[in-house]
Amino acid sequence: MNVIGFIFLASLLCGYCYAAPWVKDDSWAVLIAGSNGWDNYRHQSDVSHAYHLLTHHGIQPERIITIMYDDIANNENNPYPGKIFNRPNGTDVYAGVKIDYRGNEIDNESVLNVLKGNATGNKGKGTGRVLGSTRKEDVFIYYAGHGDVHVLLLLDGTLTKHELDNALTHMYENNMYNKMVFYLESCNSGSMFEGLDETRRLYAVTAANSMQSSFATFCINDQKLPCLSDEFSATWMFNTETHNILSETIGDQVDVAIENTKQSHVCTFGDASIRNDTVSEYQGNAVVWKYTDFGITDQFHEDVQKSVKSTHQILLDKVEQLLIDRNYSMKDVKDRMSDFYEDRQRLTRLVENIVHAVVGSVTKAYHIIMKKPALTTALECHDAVIKAYHKKCIVSFNLNPYAITMSGIFANLCEVVRDPAAILDVINEKCDTRPRFRGVI
Repeated sequence: MNVIGFIFLASLLCGYCYAAPWVKDDSWAVLIAGSNGWDNYRHQSDVSHAYHLLTHHGIQPERIITIMYDDIANNENNPYPGKIFNRPNGTDVYAGVKIDYRGNEIDNESVLNVLKGNATGNKGKGTGRVLGSTRKEDVFIYYAGHGDVHVLLLLDGTLTKHELDNALTHMYENNMYNKMVFYLESCNSGSMFEGLDETRRLYAVTAANSMQSSFATFCINDQKLPCLSDEFSATWMFNTETHNILSETIGDQVDVAIENTKQSHVCTFGDASIRNDTVSEYQGNAVVWKYTDFGITDQFHEDVQKSVKSTHQILLDKVEQLLIDRNYSMKDVKDRMSDFYEDRQRLTRLVENIVHAVVGSVTKAYHIIMKKPALTTALECHDAVIKAYHKKCIVSFNLNPYAITMSGIFANLCEVVRDPAAILDVINEKCDTRPRFRGVI
């Protein structure tokens, strides 16, 4: 039996000894899978697994709001109909997941309404359930999906740092939580919390810093499935599964994630005093049981590293392999892949031309395009510009995943220009006269 199979056998033998002996009724959770499509299998897999971790540890299902497109378990490409796996040869994590918002019910507005507790705004969508937490209750939020500098993707839409900041401020000012922990799995995820107010009783943990891709894992598996999980997510969930979370602290868990997430830099923001809280305060009470390692922990982290892939490379690798499988000559494969890279270059040139047209200086434009995105204070400008770029220049971020990587350039541009009006005028001018980009991976 391989190590992954052993882990799940152990969870069956002693973990259903870890199903909670009492209900935890002072915590809420929001779980968000921000993508759809077969190739993004891992995000809904991560969220499904997280759902079971919380319920097994005593969080009531009616206090968990789950947001996922729900197109994986019964996808035509799924060789295991009705099932989703988060680890190679693991157990099905889809069965029993209660989804509140699925398919086209998921958009920027519905997610923000959930966070702000605005049930009226979500009337007629999904279950309509929103956060009902109070000043006496803790909140755990987990997002797994795509993102870039100051932006997360929600299927075909976006959730910008400006919008998330406003939602979190609303929650704080309206006493919607005692303390809150937010785990964020996406590329450049650190940019979403840079500058976070340390007095808000909120501790945020991100899979990567503001400049890095996050990494998928279990991309090579005997089940012939896409990448099953993400490096950071697999690490924190394994920690919850294999430790007594009544004594394991948030700080302990985060330190384990920092040590074992090798491909990107896990970052933390906000109220560091929350590191002293136990994991159980946010992820549910668990039976105290003695865990014997048997060397499994080291082996698990080694397995995670064996098949990691940069999020930005997954689709390109898949296309190349499909061409090879269809017996294209190596020359044809090279030519076809060159076309994809040329599409990336064409989109990059468009954005560079927008920057040049706005600032009117080659030197200034160069610095905006090439420098590390700064701690952006012009968040309203960035919010308006990234949405205009999305609407005017490309068909959708979902169909053009490379397109979102331009977000950092727009953040820099906003920091220089401040007023979005001039940028929006140039975006309209450059993009209204040409077909919108499609298929830029």
